[in-house]
Amino acid sequence: MTNRFDRNLRIGYGFSLLIVLTIGLVSFLTLQRLLKSNQAVSHSGQVMQKLEQVLSVMKDAETGQRGYLLTGRANFLEPYNGAYNEALNLTGELTTLTADNPQQQTNMASIRIILRQRMDILQQLIGKKQRGQAISLQDLDAGKSAMDTLRHAVAKAEAGEQLLLDARAEKLNSYTNIVPGFIILAALVSLAVTVYSYRKVIRDVREKEHLRAELELREQETAALNEELTAANEEITTSNEELTSINEEVTEAREELQSLNESLEKRVDERTQALATSEEETQVLNEELTATNEELAAANEELQTTNEELADSERRLQKLLQEAILAEERSAKLAAIVESSDDAIIGKTLDGIVTSWNQGAERTFGYTEREMVGESILKLIPKDRYHEETVILSHLKKGERIDHYETIRCKKDGTPIQVSLTISPIRNKAGEIVGISKIARDITEQKRDEQRKNDFIGMASHELKTPLTSLTALIQVLQQKVQENGDGFMSSALARANSQTKRMAGLINGFLNVSRLESGKLLIEQHPFELNALISEMIEEMRLSVNTHTFVFEPVGELVVDADREKIGSVLSNLLSNAVKYSPKGKIVTVKCTVETEMVTISVHDEGIGINPHDMKRLFDRFYRVQSEHTRHISGFGVGLYLSAEIIERHGGHIWAESERDKGSTFYFTLPMAEPA
Repeated sequence: MTNRFDRNLRIGYGFSLLIVLTIGLVSFLTLQRLLKSNQAVSHSGQVMQKLEQVLSVMKDAETGQRGYLLTGRANFLEPYNGAYNEALNLTGELTTLTADNPQQQTNMASIRIILRQRMDILQQLIGKKQRGQAISLQDLDAGKSAMDTLRHAVAKAEAGEQLLLDARAEKLNSYTNIVPGFIILAALVSLAVTVYSYRKVIRDVREKEHLRAELELREQETAALNEELTAANEEITTSNEELTSINEEVTEAREELQSLNESLEKRVDERTQALATSEEETQVLNEELTATNEELAAANEELQTTNEELADSERRLQKLLQEAILAEERSAKLAAIVESSDDAIIGKTLDGIVTSWNQGAERTFGYTEREMVGESILKLIPKDRYHEETVILSHLKKGERIDHYETIRCKKDGTPIQVSLTISPIRNKAGEIVGISKIARDITEQKRDEQRKNDFIGMASHELKTPLTSLTALIQVLQQKVQENGDGFMSSALARANSQTKRMAGLINGFLNVSRLESGKLLIEQHPFELNALISEMIEEMRLSVNTHTFVFEPVGELVVDADREKIGSVLSNLLSNAVKYSPKGKIVTVKCTVETEMVTISVHDEGIGINPHDMKRLFDRFYRVQSEHTRHISGFGVGLYLSAEIIERHGGHIWAESERDKGSTFYFTLPMAEPA
């Protein structure tokens, strides 16, 4: 019986161990596949980056060549010089990176041939310019065709690399989809084996108990009275040995059993001596022994129940102890994080009294923990900003959180510093607010960097605007001269140059407005004006330079708004320009106005590529541009929507966008209506 019991246990544990090892092996193989996939993704990204660098080098060379052709100044050829060698070096690196891909090797060879052709065309045009020969439209078209062929070849190579990356990802996904199912199946089999082994062991134990009971019954029937008494004494002795392992809570029961055992032995001795003289006394003794055995059985049952209760209490106590240890570990980790943080982390009461002060706070403000704990937080706040603490406490007492609140605080030596505050209420288990947690980050240097950057942008924009104005006037004079001479090529080239200078002027004005906005010098001069007329005027200006789109606008009665006409015109111009840039040729751009109470809502809708949801949140951030396959060739610096949002907000309005992928976007903004005269 014992051998079978041990065998069942070993078989159950063996199967469980085998399944655990199998799961571990499959997990290891999955990790290896994931590492290989990451390497493949990194490799493909490097290939695509090199391809973009090749295209960028050729664009720089082409830009330098155009500058030389238009101005005749040799310094414009600096990007062109060495461009071919740099492009060949990049294609050589690409050839090495794609050595394991025959198709990509073919693409690289094609790119090198196209590079040679493009550089030959660039050199021919430069040679003509140096010799004073006229450059025809056919020459320019040949250069454009070669550049388009290069773009197509680079795009083809990128598409091939993307297909390879997709295939690798698909293979990895198929493998990782199988593994969870296999692990779940293995876990179920392990559970089934464990349950089966447990049932086998329980059955063996029960059978063993049954056989032991039968054996004891036969011994009681066939043994003589003395043997029965001896067996009773042995059972009592065994019970006493087992009872010695019971804890202090069952000590009283053990003493009672010991007393009962001694009494039983005494009675047995007395009855044994009297057995020889009287059979009736022997019968009475047997009855008393039976009753005593029943009492012992009842006592054993009570002791077993007590043992089970003690074991259950011990398990609960062990669980509580483990939870306390885990809570202590979490508290220690949190305390270590708070102390090692570079940010100032401060705890305070709802009355503004500091209760905790980390090392980051000491480095930021100069006060030690001993100097600040128990003190008012007003010790850090300039007197002219005491009102901020009252407003902050009122929000936190309502359970509201304050994120990235920028203000000024004082160090120990009185030096003011600019900080960004994130403040949260601290709640107890009942959900009541019992304190405040404050994280302060020193952003003084960041603000100085932003100011230096804005000063540089403003200075550079002013310096660029003066020569650009002169260049624009010169181009316009040349256009008038060329129209009199009838030179088609020069007229086309000057028209393009005039378009580019206007575009450059728009970018410079955008940077100047950003600089003025952040330095507080962007003035908003609000006067009543008719909105329909301004919208029609902006649309007509767009039609003069854009003939690829259809503009639709239907005025809805007289709309007089109280705003800065010039600034609102720049907002409309920016939204119309974006609608044209981000929608295919031949599409419709629709402008609408609706009036709600004292506000008018203006919308500009296009039928373009749409905007991804994750880009919508940052659409109006400074210098933010949407990055995608469709927008990488569209120029811009990401200041137009930022300026538009600031202008509208300074008018007391609101600006937002709605978009659906591949179906177009709609930009809305509101303005206050002018009060009736």
